[in-house]
Amino acid sequence: MSAPSPAIQRWRHASRALNEPAYRRYFLAQVPLVIGTWIHSIALGWLMWRLSASPMMLGVLALCDLGPTLLLGPITGTLVDRVDRRRLLLGLICINFVLICTLAALAITDSITVLAMLILTPSIGIIAAFESPARQALVAELVAPADLRNALALNSLLFNTARLIGPAIGGLVAAWAGEGWAFILKAVALLPAAYVLATMRLRAPEPRSRGRFFEDMRAGLGFARSHVEVARILILVGICSLTSVPYFSFLPVLADDMLGADASLAGLLMSVTGIGSMAAGLMLTFGDRLNAMALWPVASAFLLGVLLIGMGLSSSVTLTTALALPMGFAILSQNLASNTLLQHFAPPGYRGRVMALYAMMMLGTVPVGSLIAGALAARIGMPAVFILGGALCAATALAAAWHRRRYPGPDLMAADPAPSSASRA
Repeated sequence: MSAPSPAIQRWRHASRALNEPAYRRYFLAQVPLVIGTWIHSIALGWLMWRLSASPMMLGVLALCDLGPTLLLGPITGTLVDRVDRRRLLLGLICINFVLICTLAALAITDSITVLAMLILTPSIGIIAAFESPARQALVAELVAPADLRNALALNSLLFNTARLIGPAIGGLVAAWAGEGWAFILKAVALLPAAYVLATMRLRAPEPRSRGRFFEDMRAGLGFARSHVEVARILILVGICSLTSVPYFSFLPVLADDMLGADASLAGLLMSVTGIGSMAAGLMLTFGDRLNAMALWPVASAFLLGVLLIGMGLSSSVTLTTALALPMGFAILSQNLASNTLLQHFAPPGYRGRVMALYAMMMLGTVPVGSLIAGALAARIGMPAVFILGGALCAATALAAAWHRRRYPGPDLMAADPAPSSASRA
């Protein structure tokens, strides 16, 4: 039998985590779930806009959706490290199914109100605050340690592919059939994940923390503060997320007020950004050596800062669209490399707490950034907000580069394991 071609060998290496049966089933169940999440997100925003016609209420909705991730991070991470993550996720999915079905029923029967949305959305947000660190930490129990970064890269690639598909489906369903039926699709998308979690067997369950709850919480925060590379990465993630809010949360303002275009440009920019994100996901999936990946959090943060400044200065649709492609690349490469490195540095039994802090910095800062950006834009204008945020992001990246040069952290070359034998088969 002839040897496989180099292209086939590269693909096998880039998808090696899928050779593990438990992870493969988990990954396939995530496909409808992630697409359903984007469908739900776009339908939720449309529903609030239809009921309130208020930009402020959209900001309040975002705060209700992601605020729990910021406020509950240390608690959710500590709990994830103390319980069976598979059972926790299964329970969270069941509760989420009930909440989503309730939201769908109210919307389909035209019984939904702004007050009902402001009650249900934080409830769903609390579930998400627990689900995010549990889902990411569970991956480490499904694959060999050497294949963890590949599994994380595949997850990110799936997430960004779904971002290109989910909003389009959600928008069409909401426009043609109503937001309630988009929520039904989200509820249905939860079922495959529930079945897989109920029937899967973990490869190697991580040890559970058995100390007192608040002592464990303090230990997790202490680890993040004392580990120089973890603290540096978390600060970079938070600054990048905070400063990129004007682009993702205020795209209509960018398209209309800054460029004089219509809503179609906002959709085009988001699609171009998604293509850049997919390019970053593919690059880090095929080339995932830890020593090379360690450079990306700082480099991507600096690139993001420069691109934000460029968008703030741009008055050209062509130039802004051209900047959107590396924007997606910078954000995804920063997040994916940071996630992978944090999972690598987290000791056994600490992974949930570290991932909860990561979720706090990546997602929890979004509603805060939206409020800050909106208030600043009213005073100094949205172009200045882009420039100011870009300058902060680039300056933080330069400071992190200096700090990394002075305090280099652990040697990742020596700690980088080879892919597992099952993955090479």
